[in-house]
Amino acid sequence: MGFLGIEELFLDVQDLDKALDFYHRGLGIPLSKHDKERAYLQCERGHLVLQVKNHGGRHRGGGPLHFAFTVTEDTFDEVVENFVGRSHFTRGPMGERGKGRTLFIMDPDGNETEVNTRYLYGVPER
Repeated sequence: MGFLGIEELFLDVQDLDKALDFYHRGLGIPLSKHDKERAYLQCERGHLVLQVKNHGGRHRGGGPLHFAFTVTEDTFDEVVENFVGRSHFTRGPMGERGKGRTLFIMDPDGNETEVNTRYLYGVPER
């Protein structure tokens, strides 16, 4: 299968300023977007999202952790075939071939696992 890398990782943090001090100021990962609950740190391929624990925004139902893999178009089709309509809860697929498609799958521990093709077509806007 063509898993190309991790596109995104959402980390719950207790203190956003301390987390930014570590990941942005300490490690030097560029900050691309920031509000009071969440900060997006953009790498060349993929991004890290720091979000305050018990936040009110995206991926609230995503379990203890949300992460996304960038996959090839053919691998995306295989994953859809393996999971949609089977025993794991899924959302999607959504999007269109050649522009970026996404499928969300809950793993056995309640983590929201995403597979998508968005980074095949450049860095997605946030």
